[in-house]
Amino acid sequence: MGKTEIMEWFNSNNMALTSERILLFLTAALAIAFVIYLTYRITYTGVNYNNKFAITNMVLLLVATVLMMMISSNIAISLGMVGALSIVRYRTAIKDPNDTLFLFWSIVEGLCVGAQMLKIAIISTLFIAIVVIAVTYGGYFQKKYLLVIRGGQEASTDEVIELIGRIYPKNRIRTSNYTQAGMEMILEITSKKPVSEENVKSILKITGVKSVNWLLQTGEYIG
Repeated sequence: MGKTEIMEWFNSNNMALTSERILLFLTAALAIAFVIYLTYRITYTGVNYNNKFAITNMVLLLVATVLMMMISSNIAISLGMVGALSIVRYRTAIKDPNDTLFLFWSIVEGLCVGAQMLKIAIISTLFIAIVVIAVTYGGYFQKKYLLVIRGGQEASTDEVIELIGRIYPKNRIRTSNYTQAGMEMILEITSKKPVSEENVKSILKITGVKSVNWLLQTGEYIG
């Protein structure tokens, strides 16, 4: 493609972006952003749900849409954007890898809508949303839990380990502390199902066991 063809493509694309088409693409982008927002809210498994991040993610998709429409409609703006974006540095730390997924997802869908590829944007959004929800709630992956067991000197750690081994075959001892006041054990359990109240009560029936706490491991957070 030569220089003349490139200029003609930019000019024709700029003429095609009427006010009605711009509103159409922004409305479509908002609908797609809402689907991503709902997916994030449904599949969030952390401790503190951050609604500001979800809203920011929606606005990010709209911004990416506008940016792509600007780049695809004017060659001067596209060259200027390349230079401007190359000097931007984003220093906000993202602690949860799942947030990175949704940020990248919003940017990609925004670029698709801005490039006037609505069919790709709609189909890919629905497909990815189904995959994320299925992976989160489909039960295909086992979760890890931490069991914190505290007891007095009379508590038998061997009995505790034997009982937990029967209930949850996949387990391992993370830490084991013994003092004159008693003992404390932390065990990592891998299971599809959460620790039930019945299992906790069975552990409490062991002589000397005073308390049982369980925590769900969710990446970098424990909740």
